[in-house]
Amino acid sequence: MKIDDLLKRFQWEQIPNTNGRFTLSRQETPLSVEALLGSEEVEIKQYPSADPQEMIHIVELEDGGLISYERKDATFIHTLNSQNMFKRKQWELGIISFSPRQIPDDDQQDP
Repeated sequence: MKIDDLLKRFQWEQIPNTNGRFTLSRQETPLSVEALLGSEEVEIKQYPSADPQEMIHIVELEDGGLISYERKDATFIHTLNSQNMFKRKQWELGIISFSPRQIPDDDQQDP
């Protein structure tokens, strides 16, 4: 599965001041990670959040990844990320340990 697959299936909004990060539009029906992906073949990893009220769901895609934040009330905030932004955000969340400075900036506006 690729970023473009999800960009075509749902309405996403670019996160302000980012290159290659999108959030699922609030106009979309609230969806779980599984419902958003629509596939049983994709591995979903879960990590605790610094916020004890949230769980972080990580899905690696062919050209980036999905990072979803599950709230205590079982609602989600989904973010779709280009390859570089996916790695950087995981580093910021403490999920991976290498510095994002080792990753070059994204060259493209749209994944």
